[in-house]
Amino acid sequence: MKKFTPFLFIVSIIAIVAFAISQINQSEQHHYSETWSAFVYTHGYNSGRYQKTDDFSDYQQCKTFAQQQSADQGDVVWQCGLNCRFDSSRQGFQCETMKNH
Repeated sequence: MKKFTPFLFIVSIIAIVAFAISQINQSEQHHYSETWSAFVYTHGYNSGRYQKTDDFSDYQQCKTFAQQQSADQGDVVWQCGLNCRFDSSRQGFQCETMKNH
């Protein structure tokens, strides 16, 4: 039995690591519907200051809202992003797609 103890220990470690990796992969998969977010850059695109409004169901709704907000702020730059989430490593929002046309 002592011959198999290291083997069982290594197999146990490999099984635990495999389980942990599978759990991480499952948690990384996003299970949400398509949502758009409007970004209106009130102090210029490169300033990092913007007004963000979420939960538009399609691009056209987001675009209409962003254009109205842009006009109210003096025709500032705007964008709409699809499925945006905050990325703490980059300290900003990351979106699957960004549009402003």
